[in-house]
Amino acid sequence: MRITSVTPLTATFAFERDPLSYCFVRIETDTGLVGYGEACDSYGCTFANVLATVIDDALAPLLNGEELDSVERLAERMRLFTRRRLGDQCIAAQARSAVEIALWDLAGKQVGRSVSGLIGRVRDSVAVYASSVFLEEGAAGWHLGLLQPLLDRGVGMVKVRIGPEWRIDLATLGELRALLDPAVQLMVDGSEIFTLPTALEVARRLADLGIMWFEEPLPQNERAGIEQLVQQSPVAIAYGEHLYGGLDALEVLTRRQATVLQPDASTCGGIAEARRMAASAAYFGARVVPHVCAGPVSLLANLHVAASTPIIRAIEYPYTFAASWEAFGPGLDLGPEAIVDGQLAVPDSPGLGILLDETAVAAHPYRTPGTRVAGSRGGLPDRFVGDR
Repeated sequence: MRITSVTPLTATFAFERDPLSYCFVRIETDTGLVGYGEACDSYGCTFANVLATVIDDALAPLLNGEELDSVERLAERMRLFTRRRLGDQCIAAQARSAVEIALWDLAGKQVGRSVSGLIGRVRDSVAVYASSVFLEEGAAGWHLGLLQPLLDRGVGMVKVRIGPEWRIDLATLGELRALLDPAVQLMVDGSEIFTLPTALEVARRLADLGIMWFEEPLPQNERAGIEQLVQQSPVAIAYGEHLYGGLDALEVLTRRQATVLQPDASTCGGIAEARRMAASAAYFGARVVPHVCAGPVSLLANLHVAASTPIIRAIEYPYTFAASWEAFGPGLDLGPEAIVDGQLAVPDSPGLGILLDETAVAAHPYRTPGTRVAGSRGGLPDRFVGDR
């Protein structure tokens, strides 16, 4: 089976609270099989057409005409040919991720097995944690109302987001904690907002509330500060959605810059790289909970990572994205109604288990984000550049 074309497909889905962009990839073969991949948008931080250009100009020429005999051989071919031109990080890794996922989709379809079945499945369903919105958006009772449909389906882990007005948010968080069943694990995402002193102060208050982990409180490139934070924080510190592959994760773990690792197959370089990151974490005793913040292809890719990696017990579940999952992957059981006892079933169908609706993608044409502030209804342009 040889690759005949690699085509990026971009879209913008106009959610009520925040429009988000998507970059999918379609790979065709001379046998008629088609595979789909996706790069992660990370809450509006990616310019999908930039990813598409990388795929068109740099990656597609490396794959067209190649035999699909080994996904990892082709993934390494892409990395080696581009690392000195595009680097190993950020946009380059995201673009490779989308293509690598599509190659796995094809590899599974070629032999009639699911991706996790092809790699070696260790579980047929995966626990999800409800990834929710910013605390500033409403009172504790309003947040509980958003979460209740998932709690009713057995979800036992919940994450909310704290903003620059963190003192007010902490009061809301305390009220929400009191409303939730004590058995429900509660986590907080810092969205790379804080300086080290403020992150430490917030972490101490989170510990008093029994918070399980504090995610990305400092900008991800401030590694020295993060190292200090991990050493002094009374709660676990989570990073990973901005880590790019096994070596990057190994450095972070070796330097004790995270105690919860959050790889994302649609960001880090692909399914194989996400599994390498998880394998590294086991040696350091770190918890591994994959990041998910994109469309249906990305969600399924990370489901298959979890289903084939023993150390992974749960993945992120951004339930506010469910409308796009249904629009781009109609008929898939991915929405909250598909959760049973807090778990989402891993598809058994060949490949990832999705036939991307390209007509629906085309019906949501990509729009550049311009100067909009992603991630919150009323965000300020400087919300991600320091404390209040």
